[in-house]
Amino acid sequence: MRVSVVVPNYNKERTLGDCLSAVYAQTVAPAEVIVVDDASTDRSRRIAAGFGCTVLALPVNGGVSAARNAGAARATGDVLLFVDSDVALAPGTLAAAVRVLREHPDCGVVQGIYDLRPLHDDGPVEAYKTLFEHFWRRRATGVTSTTMFALTAVPKDVFELVGGFDERLRDAEDVEFGTRLPARYEIRVSAEMVGRHDDVDRLRPYLSELFRRAVTYADAVVAARWEPPVADGRPPHRVDVGAVVGMAGTGLAVATAPLVLVTPGLVVLPLALLVTVGVADRALLAFAARHRGPRFALYAAGMRLLTHLTECVGMGLGICAALSRRVRARGSRPVTVEPHR
Repeated sequence: MRVSVVVPNYNKERTLGDCLSAVYAQTVAPAEVIVVDDASTDRSRRIAAGFGCTVLALPVNGGVSAARNAGAARATGDVLLFVDSDVALAPGTLAAAVRVLREHPDCGVVQGIYDLRPLHDDGPVEAYKTLFEHFWRRRATGVTSTTMFALTAVPKDVFELVGGFDERLRDAEDVEFGTRLPARYEIRVSAEMVGRHDDVDRLRPYLSELFRRAVTYADAVVAARWEPPVADGRPPHRVDVGAVVGMAGTGLAVATAPLVLVTPGLVVLPLALLVTVGVADRALLAFAARHRGPRFALYAAGMRLLTHLTECVGMGLGICAALSRRVRARGSRPVTVEPHR
C-alpha cells in the first residue's frame, strides 16, 4: 500500500517541525507528505517547505475539514493517513496502520491513540486532558463506532465513497464523517498507532473548545440519528454510558443545588448526584491516581465536573438548535389541500 500522509495545519509553528520530523522518521516511509496550510499567519509554511514535502497553501482559512479534503484530493496514495500538526507519531505508526488494513479487509478506518505524555508539558490542564484522551482512546482499542481523525488512516477509495468531510463543520467534523461510513466497513482503534499530542493547556480555552464541540456534536451527530437510516445502513453509534451519566448527574446537581436555600435537608440530593458522577468516572480517576498520584486524581475529579457541566450545556443548546430548525422547516412546507369530493 502506498500511503499519503496529510497534515492539516493552522498556526502551529511550535509543533509542525516535531510533527514532520516524526513523519519522516517512520519505519515505513510514506509515498508522499502533504501539508495543507490553512492560511496561517505564522512561520508554518516556511517550516513545512524546509522538509521538502508538498505544501498546499490555502488563500482563506476554511477550517480543518476543508484542509483535509484539499490534501486528500491532491494525494496519490492508496491510503490516506491524516495526522494533525500538533501530533508527533511514534516511529511504527504508519507500519501499524498498513498492517491493520491488510489484516482486516473490511476495515474502512483505523485510528490511533494518544501517548500518556504530552508533546510539550505545559501544566495541569494539559496533563489532565492528555491523560483523559489516552485513557478513553486506549479503552476503545479494537472495533469501535466513532471516528476521530487527529491520527487516522483510511483507504482513499473509502474516503471518496463517504464523500470526505463536511466543510461546513469546524468541530465534530471527524465524528460526523463516521455517521456516513457504510455499515459494511469496520472502524478500528490500534494501540500500536501512537502520537504525542500538544494539547490545550489553559482552562478557559479548554472549556471553550469543549463547549463548541458539544454544540456541534449534538446538532450534526445526535440530531442526525433521529433521521431514518440510509439504504445501506449506518454503523451503530455507541453511547458512552459513563459520559451520559456524568453530564446528566452534574447538570442535575447544579440545577437542584438552589433547593438547599429553601430546605437545607435537601443537600443530600445534589450530593447524591455528585457521588453518582464519581462512580461513573471511577475507572478514569483510579487510572489518574495510579499514574499521577492521589492529589492529581482529586484535581482530575474537579476537572471532570467542569467537563460534564460544559458538555451538558453545549449538548442541550445543540439539540435545541436542531429542534428549532426542524420546527421551522416543517412550518415552511407547503400544505396540499385535496379537493372536496
